[in-house]
Amino acid sequence: MTVPAWLWEASAAALIAVVVAEITLTFRADRGSFTTRSAIAWVGIYVSLAVIFGLGVGITAGWVTAGQFYAGYLTEYSLSLDNLFIFYVIMGWFAVPPGRQHRVLLLGIGLALALRSVLIVAGATALNRFGWLFYPLGGVLVWTAVGLITGRQDSQPDRHGRLLSWLRRRLTADAGRGYGPAGRRLVTPTLLLVVAIGLADVVFAVDSIPAVFGITTSALLVVACNAFALMGLRQLYALLAGVLDRIVYLNTGLGIICGFIGVKLLLHALRESGAGWVPEIPAWLSVIVVVAVLVTTVLAGMIGNRRATMLERRFAVLDVDGDGVWQREDYQRLARRLCDAFGYAADSATGQAVATGQRSLFDALLPHMNADGDQRITRDEFIAALGRTIDDRPRFDAAVRTAARTLVQVADQDGNGALDPGEYARLAAVYGARAREAAQAFGRLDRDRNGLLDTAELAEAISQFFTSRDPGAHGSLAFGHL
Repeated sequence: MTVPAWLWEASAAALIAVVVAEITLTFRADRGSFTTRSAIAWVGIYVSLAVIFGLGVGITAGWVTAGQFYAGYLTEYSLSLDNLFIFYVIMGWFAVPPGRQHRVLLLGIGLALALRSVLIVAGATALNRFGWLFYPLGGVLVWTAVGLITGRQDSQPDRHGRLLSWLRRRLTADAGRGYGPAGRRLVTPTLLLVVAIGLADVVFAVDSIPAVFGITTSALLVVACNAFALMGLRQLYALLAGVLDRIVYLNTGLGIICGFIGVKLLLHALRESGAGWVPEIPAWLSVIVVVAVLVTTVLAGMIGNRRATMLERRFAVLDVDGDGVWQREDYQRLARRLCDAFGYAADSATGQAVATGQRSLFDALLPHMNADGDQRITRDEFIAALGRTIDDRPRFDAAVRTAARTLVQVADQDGNGALDPGEYARLAAVYGARAREAAQAFGRLDRDRNGLLDTAELAEAISQFFTSRDPGAHGSLAFGHL
């Protein structure tokens, strides 16, 4: 069964009407761009349109065809997420004001859809005439999948570097109008930016279009998948562009989808070549696989982001001045705060011991964490070093013991050689912990449950703080809070 013409016409009219309504409402509100709430609402509207269209396809042309549409739409939508990164870089480099970004994206994605449609019609015609083309298409997708999963492909900035360099050479000029970085004048009329966005999208659609062809070779259906997916990209850009590089496991999820559809293409090619024993992957299974991979990627990303956030908060405990690096000035300032909090002069025996403990810990970790040799430890260097084997472990262990002993020394007001909950709360307050946080931390750090925190228990926690990647490790609370 084929999709009737009236459904295509009604769907196109509905999509155009929604786009017009969106533009009208957005600019009538004098924003020129999306708020978070409006972006979420419009994403929901465009996704609903795709769902309704799929239901119409199922009713009129059969649920196999509808399954092909849904699988192709989800595949195209997920693989197009990577294209948002290049949009973000282009907008940022040319300093396009937020109020103009929506208009540029709308026209650029419209151009991209037109260019993609030409490629899709040509590709469908070629595939229907030359069945052997499924082999190279499948091979490209499998190769792309391997690169995404193993990390063999370059990072996103490197992958898009050539395109950005080309754009810079052609869109940068010494002119009397335009906007750009300080000290440079850029000729970036809307038309040139639109062309840049459109061409960039098509260049990096090299994986998504073959992937949809792995699900269906109907040119109209592939165009529909692209249209519904691309029209929702602008709202996703407003929501995700700035954090795309922080979405954990995105490349892995996209790689699995590419690999699955690449294998599907190769199996289809074998069947077309007369290998009747090769199984055929039905459309409904494609939908299930794509949805399952996307859901798993999101859930795993949420867990990974929680881990990354906890590790970043560990670093914030050390970065006393909040400038993004842990350096000598930080531990020196911390030592002075500890002395002030407990009434010791900086040149007293206890004050000097505290300074020695902080310095020895920093000096032991500097060669382990400072990757670029600038004598400072950035947040990224700190996180990357956690869990990695420390070359000079004896020196680190000795530094940890020294730091723990001197912290107990400065905070031990009753002279019993250990910290009770009140003494630990005063110590943790120097690191910014509130009383309730300190009480909860003390309960986890007091491993023998004797109501006292001795040097060995504190040393164990400090060691975990600097070596464990587990956000739930009790050592994460060594200094009272995260």
